[in-house]
Amino acid sequence: MNFFEKEMREMFGQCELLRDSKFCGKMMIAKLDEDLRLKLQFVTMGYADNYEAIKATVLKRDEGVVDCHVFRFSDVIGYKIKHASEKVKPYMWEDGERSCWYTPVTDKEKQQIAHTVLEYAEMFVSPAMEQRL
Repeated sequence: MNFFEKEMREMFGQCELLRDSKFCGKMMIAKLDEDLRLKLQFVTMGYADNYEAIKATVLKRDEGVVDCHVFRFSDVIGYKIKHASEKVKPYMWEDGERSCWYTPVTDKEKQQIAHTVLEYAEMFVSPAMEQRL
C-alpha cells in the first residue's frame, strides 16, 4: 500500500456512507447507492507532484458524471506555518520514491477534510439510503 492509498483509507475507509470501497494509488471509488458511485482522487493544482486537493466525482453507473467538485486542503483546514512565520498551503508531495505531507497535518485536520467531502457526497444519496444510515 502506498502513502496516498494509506491516507485515503485513513480518511474514508471506515465511512458508513461509502460502501464497497476500492482503493488504487491516489484514488478510491465507492457506492453511494445502487446507481451512484463516488470517485475520490488526490489531485495537483498546477504544480507537478504537489497534491493540494481531493477531487470528488459523483458518477451514475450507466450515464457518467453527475457532478464533481475540488476540495483544496487550504480551503478546508487553512494555511500551515513553515519556518517560523512563512504560511504555505498544505499538500502532499512526491520526491522520487518518497511521498509525504509537506507540512504536518493532524488526524483532526484529516477528519475535517473527510467530513467536508462527505457532506458534499451526502447531497446525492437517495432518501431511502439516508434512512438506512
